Parts: sequence; structure tokens; C-alpha cells
Amino acid sequence: MDSNRSQHYNFVYEAIPVMFHSQTNQFMKYLERDGTKFLEFWWDHVGERLPEERLSDFKDVACEITPIDQQTKIAIIRLPVPTADREAYYIGLISRPERRFAWVRLPNTSVVCLIRREGDAFPNGTELVELTPSARVVSVGAGPLPEWEAFKQVLLKMVKKG
Repeated sequence: MDSNRSQHYNFVYEAIPVMFHSQTNQFMKYLERDGTKFLEFWWDHVGERLPEERLSDFKDVACEITPIDQQTKIAIIRLPVPTADREAYYIGLISRPERRFAWVRLPNTSVVCLIRREGDAFPNGTELVELTPSARVVSVGAGPLPEWEAFKQVLLKMVKKG
């Protein structure tokens, strides 16, 4: 937890990816059952560890889960409007069927965020980043306009690629 960063930032870059990558089935179960109540619980939990000036309102958070097939799902979480560079508009969670090679479990989750980015390299003011299971932030490239449907289409294309 980075106490120099906002609640918004810590929720996106630490809380959600750690839970989703490490406990995918449980995370999806609670997200499907409780939706934004589940997310708000974790939002508040992240906020408990931060100074007052780093807290932000949970207002306007929404989520939608889209089944792709019997074992693949996409969850999109809309976050409060970012107020700082690198805060996220959306988090996309992709859960695929578990795959194994011998006794090794292969990665079956992806966390993709549409984040606010300033600068000439980002014509729409956004960047797509992937948050890996090893907590790395990997740039996917300039992002679309910060609109729900545009982000959903990006995630659907990623699922089709495999």
C-alpha cells in the first residue's frame, strides 16, 4: 500500500489485482453475488490504511459481468472519474479456464485497466495497461476514449486473441 497515492490508485493497482489473480474463483463468486457492495467493502478497507487527504468517494462505481462461454468471463468495473494521472477509468478482469502443463498451473487471468494519461503519446488521454500476477504494470498502448463500450470491445478482442 502506497500511502503517498490515492485510495483510487491503491484500490486499482494493489487490492483488486492481488485478490483477483490469487483467488479468482472466490473473487468472481462474491462479485457476481454482491456486486458493488463487495467492491465498496474493499474500497473502504483500502481507505482505512490511508491518510484523510488520500481518500476519495466511491460514488459512480458500477460493474458488469459478461460470460463469454461456460468457463470464460469478463468483469468490467467503472471507477470514480480519475483526478490524477495514472488513475483508472475502468478495470477489466478476464477469467479463463484453468490450464496446466504437467504439474504447473499456467496463468488464466488478466487484469487490464484504462488509465488517465497526459501527453502527446495518448491522443484520447488514456492508456491501456495490464497488471500482471507478479504486480508489474505493462503498457499495452494508447487507449480508446474513456467510454464503457469502447473499453468492453478492447477486452473482447483480447479474449479472442487468447
